Amino acid sequence: MRQVVYESENLSLIKVPGAREDVVFVTFEPFIPGEREPVRDGFGEAFFAKRGITAYHFISESNAWYQYPEMPELLARVRADLAPGVRVVAYGHSMGGYAAIHFANLLGAETVLAFSPQASIELPWETRWEMAGVRKLWDERPPDPNVRVYTVYDPLSLDDRHIRYIGARAAIEPVRVHFCDHDSVVYAHEAGLLEGMLLDVAAGRLDVPDLEYRLWSARHDTPIYRKYRARKSTSTLRRFRYTCLERVIEWRLRRSLARAPQPAAAGNEKPAGWRVKTSS
Repeated sequence: MRQVVYESENLSLIKVPGAREDVVFVTFEPFIPGEREPVRDGFGEAFFAKRGITAYHFISESNAWYQYPEMPELLARVRADLAPGVRVVAYGHSMGGYAAIHFANLLGAETVLAFSPQASIELPWETRWEMAGVRKLWDERPPDPNVRVYTVYDPLSLDDRHIRYIGARAAIEPVRVHFCDHDSVVYAHEAGLLEGMLLDVAAGRLDVPDLEYRLWSARHDTPIYRKYRARKSTSTLRRFRYTCLERVIEWRLRRSLARAPQPAAAGNEKPAGWRVKTSS
């Protein structure tokens, strides 16, 4: 049953209990342009509820990047409510991806899944977002090195600068999704791979090289790819340039897939703290 844990003019915290006892997701709503629906689900709420996965949903009433005075107390409340030994996954997109990364420590999260995360709201070259009532950030600590941070993003977009900024301060595992701009979570959904990604993360078994290649191979079936790829075809020179680029991307992804280690045999899994640091 859906439970309202907290509600104010700033935000709501919703808990939806599930039958699974091994993993819990904590989700953060993304930046929402325009007016918000007064009553709405949390980020991914229906998905987790349907699959019996307990989830806590932070639902923001403004694009204030979760810089609310009650956030530390609410994050501590979630952590105190968790069963001993449960795996915690912080999950979000854009503004929500920023929150998932920055609040991972306070939640005691083992894993972060952040789609197109924004590194900071104080970067002078980032001008895409309005930030309602945002003051100085109260918490910019990077995640603990033992937290596995998956960042799903388009390296051909401005988000690449955010990932570089994050990667200079934390160990991350980038998942590259080309020609989707800031809509990486939409691309994954349109490609039919979002559900599998979430279930793999829940099980602690996400295979990044395989996932990147499957996301790339599904691109022609996604309206998001067709939309952004068309913008690269406005002249003969641009068409040639991006046709060559796609061939390079295909080659790189195939090589990465071929060189990836085989899945660990039973009883020989990677340790929980296994890390890959981005070189980008």
